[in-house]
Amino acid sequence: MQDLVQLRVRNPLVRISMILLLLAAGVWSYFAVNWYLGNTFAEYFDTAQSSFDVAARAVSMAPDDPLTHWRLAQVTQKNLPLDQQAQAIPEYEKAVSLSPNDYRFWMALGTAYERAGEVTKAEQALKRAVELAPSYAYPRWYLGNLLLRNARYDEAFSELRLASEADPELRPQQFSFIWEIYKDDSEALYKAVGQSPGLRAAFAHHLVTQKRYDDAMRLWNDLSNEEKKANKETAEAMLTNLKNDLKFHYALKVWNDITNEKYRAEVGRIFDGSFEEFAPETVFGWQVKGAPQMQIGIDPDKSHGGQRSLKLFFQVRANIETINIAQLVPVLPQTEYDFECFVSTEKLETGSAPLIVIVDANTGAYLATSGMAPGGTNDWKPINLSFKTGETTEGVVLTIQRSSCSDDETPVCPIFGSVWYDDFSIKRRN
Repeated sequence: MQDLVQLRVRNPLVRISMILLLLAAGVWSYFAVNWYLGNTFAEYFDTAQSSFDVAARAVSMAPDDPLTHWRLAQVTQKNLPLDQQAQAIPEYEKAVSLSPNDYRFWMALGTAYERAGEVTKAEQALKRAVELAPSYAYPRWYLGNLLLRNARYDEAFSELRLASEADPELRPQQFSFIWEIYKDDSEALYKAVGQSPGLRAAFAHHLVTQKRYDDAMRLWNDLSNEEKKANKETAEAMLTNLKNDLKFHYALKVWNDITNEKYRAEVGRIFDGSFEEFAPETVFGWQVKGAPQMQIGIDPDKSHGGQRSLKLFFQVRANIETINIAQLVPVLPQTEYDFECFVSTEKLETGSAPLIVIVDANTGAYLATSGMAPGGTNDWKPINLSFKTGETTEGVVLTIQRSSCSDDETPVCPIFGSVWYDDFSIKRRN
């Protein structure tokens, strides 16, 4: 059994003590609830939508909470013109005094000092933020920007580099700053980027995205062969940009720098024109994709000159208008070329057989078109074409296509049988 404890409240001292305890509990509860509400307002405060009055109310409810002062300072900066931004500083200072080890408050105070023109105080506050959070990106980023605006470039780029290493999304801005300041001073530029081959490769890629192709390639070419291959992922990103920007000669250079010797491409040469090499899809190799009711593959039992050839086998009862076989070939501008390949067929029946089309990769213009592959069964026959590149041409796309033979009266265009191609080549005319 539990003992029952009875309090005699008729005693005046006991009554007074209980009343005082209740009052103390009520006062404590009042302040605790106020602090909680003030902290909650500050925690979920949206400076883009909330008003100054809400922020001030949060401070009045929780005056010893650094978060409320931080939010009040933020909304003060948002609502006041630039020349009155200094009014936010006392609130940031209060937040720092209440929580001196929170880097966020020092970082905000530093940026507020700079806006008010107090550069020395700003630098000190931002350096304190860096000390408190040395691995975080934004304290160093804001410090680097302050130093940059005060022409202390070596110190600035040291901080910006560390910031971008912590947060790679900041790297494009860092690289833009470096380029704007040092674009005419290669030695200083390299120093600002850093000694890391990875950073230099990344900077070359950044220059490509900014359409500064010559500068990008100059920086890329300063890397050793080993360093280029070690940064293959960055090089592949450069390749994608260069190809999309129709800079095929530069893309060729980058590709040859990182690929196996076996898969290197050349200007004016069709890669693996005889289909003797098993090559994975490469930028300057054959791009082949299958289609329904059609088989595309290498035939080891039939060839024109070597051991193998490309075979297309059709069993199409309705329509097939796209044959996904192509190769991007780098060429010289304003140059005449002769093209040759060989075709063979077996039981080919259709109103529209495959044909060869050579397209200017820079303009999309058709430069040359062959006749259709011969119907029926035929031994190897040559296909010869001539074409001249334009002033801006850096590449041509060699394609195997099929024209549509369907119309309103005959909506289907079937094709049956096999077609082989082999020994593709182009030769520059003298």
